[in-house]
Amino acid sequence: MPDIDLGDIRRVRANALDLLSYQTTDIEAFFNSQDFLTFRRLPQQSSKRGDVKVTSSCSCLMSLALSKQFRAFNKHNESTKKAAKRAFQRIYNASWRSSGLGLNNAFSTTMVIRTFGLLVEAGILAPSLAATQKRNYSPLGRVTLNDIAKWLACDIKRFGINKYPPSAALVYWFVDGVVRGKIPLGAGQWRLICNWARHEFNKQRSLVVAQHEALMDPIAMAMAACLCARLRKVAYAGNISGIAACLQLLPSSIELEHGIDVLFSKQGPSGIWPKYFPLFHYPKAGSNYCFTFEMLEAVLSEFGHTESQLLATPVMVRKLESALNWCVKNRLKFPANRKIYWGWNSGGELDSLNAEQPESWATAVAHMFLWELQHMLAVNTQAILLREYKATPAVSNRNSWTRLLDVNVHLQGSSSTTTVKTVLEAQLIRPALNYKAFSGEKIDGRVSALLFGPPGTSKTQIANSLAATLGWPVVLIDPSQFLSKGIEHIYSRATEIFRDLQDLSAVVILFDEMDALVRTRDGQRIDLTSQFLTTSMLPKLASLHNQASLVFLFATNYQNEFDPAIKRPGRFDVLLCMGPSSWREKLKHIDRFLPADTEEAAIKYVKKKLLGLSKDLKAINRKLLNLLTFQETQNYLESLAAPDVSVVEAILIINAGEFEKRLASFCHYITLRSDGDTYKRYIEDLKESRLQ
Repeated sequence: MPDIDLGDIRRVRANALDLLSYQTTDIEAFFNSQDFLTFRRLPQQSSKRGDVKVTSSCSCLMSLALSKQFRAFNKHNESTKKAAKRAFQRIYNASWRSSGLGLNNAFSTTMVIRTFGLLVEAGILAPSLAATQKRNYSPLGRVTLNDIAKWLACDIKRFGINKYPPSAALVYWFVDGVVRGKIPLGAGQWRLICNWARHEFNKQRSLVVAQHEALMDPIAMAMAACLCARLRKVAYAGNISGIAACLQLLPSSIELEHGIDVLFSKQGPSGIWPKYFPLFHYPKAGSNYCFTFEMLEAVLSEFGHTESQLLATPVMVRKLESALNWCVKNRLKFPANRKIYWGWNSGGELDSLNAEQPESWATAVAHMFLWELQHMLAVNTQAILLREYKATPAVSNRNSWTRLLDVNVHLQGSSSTTTVKTVLEAQLIRPALNYKAFSGEKIDGRVSALLFGPPGTSKTQIANSLAATLGWPVVLIDPSQFLSKGIEHIYSRATEIFRDLQDLSAVVILFDEMDALVRTRDGQRIDLTSQFLTTSMLPKLASLHNQASLVFLFATNYQNEFDPAIKRPGRFDVLLCMGPSSWREKLKHIDRFLPADTEEAAIKYVKKKLLGLSKDLKAINRKLLNLLTFQETQNYLESLAAPDVSVVEAILIINAGEFEKRLASFCHYITLRSDGDTYKRYIEDLKESRLQ
């Protein structure tokens, strides 16, 4: 990644989030007060029952859907999801016109399709609605949204409006809605769109690069680049019939990124771009241009991902900050109807612009830009931090959890015994499975666990397997990071570390061996670090918990040496004593203790032999097998081998007496020997497991 300052990214993101925090109040001010479902365009427009401003309402719904901020409906409806559905239904059943444009014009139709797609992605609408809900649509008759989309995609000329030719912006919004809404198009339709997109991008880029002042349109070039980029993603995904063959029709990623680079070279000093050619003309409202923030929202969506580093450079961040500053400086305040309206005006209509009235659709679009901007910066911040903390990369592997040895555990308040894997799967994994990083939502469930127990009981492996099941990266935090600048700076380092952690999302964090900070050293307890946990760590853990954007585990061998405050609710949702796996569980996964090349038949023989040997042991020695940690089990089995006899052979030939004798001797040195302090602590810890 290019050398980019984390402080700059955080500053720009904080400013974007500050403006974005007004999104719901900005948009809800434009509610049609007759239904509180649809939206007016301007503050002074009256609310009329049955008067649905289709494109303005679509823009507001799309903005709320993108950032999943439907709480704007909370004041007037019990269920925000139900209200959003009703809002779309009101739009769907309305007359699709806009400021004098003809009935069922391509612009209004495309806005409805894109709104549908964003609502599907937000979990508000089901994709099946597009195949079942019918409406009258000339010239097709009574058809579904799927039928309308397929009809449009059969002829690019159908995206033209009045005498204006099809625009890349309109086709991009259409494709965006189709993809998000899972509306099926045929291979021929995709091929047609790809072919047109290639020609449109090449034409617009050649005019801009040639500095053809009379005909060039950098905004149109950027929207064509976004369209091609989206089509490339669809082609690479390969889950749409026939689309993969279209990849060869599209410009390369290098060509597209060059187009966006050229676009930013045309940015005005104010942070936005001049108006070039209109998309079309409203008979009743004048020309409709692609608003700067409509274009930037698309650019951020298509080129702000981690695979492309185009926007993650100091120069590009400054240019995006310049656009953000335009939003700060040009945020309008307008009193009307006994309330204050805040937002932005696109400049497409002089009367409202001169009156400094915000427009609902321009306000909604600006907030979509702000959401995409902060999201892009958040993703890049995380990429930087994961490298800085040397995180284990995300690898999706459900088998890792299956192969993990389980541990029996008895939860307080329960009459039955369960297992560590069962508890963690139900309490941490399932709630987080469908969580998307930086989605604007919180994980709907428990997010933290305190894992305690003797050394060698797979606490670290639990974290790695849990992360692999979720497909998330793992960040390891240990005492050395808090003490990296010396013990005198432990508090400031804690502040730095937790600020970094709060910038992460969809990550598993393991605080490992944190008891080292409060254990006795050289016979003296270090008061500074003893107090550190309660005065600094616990409040920060509570903040991380409340954020609910990641899962964190706190692993310790000596939980009884911590202040009791650590076990209060609000820091850890689950408290689990991690003991060694039972002998039965070890036998179930006996292949984990044998050489990797051991044949399946030999594994079965070993399992059967060890089961028989353990049945012949005295009760006290059978108990020892249950107390062996994972590593100790492996060490014991390996100790049975000889220079000329493999582990597998040694197990198969050993008799019960020798097996018991070797086990009794080996167990004088195990972690949980019955005469040791660790065993006594473990017995006490067994009573501490619970759900908070």
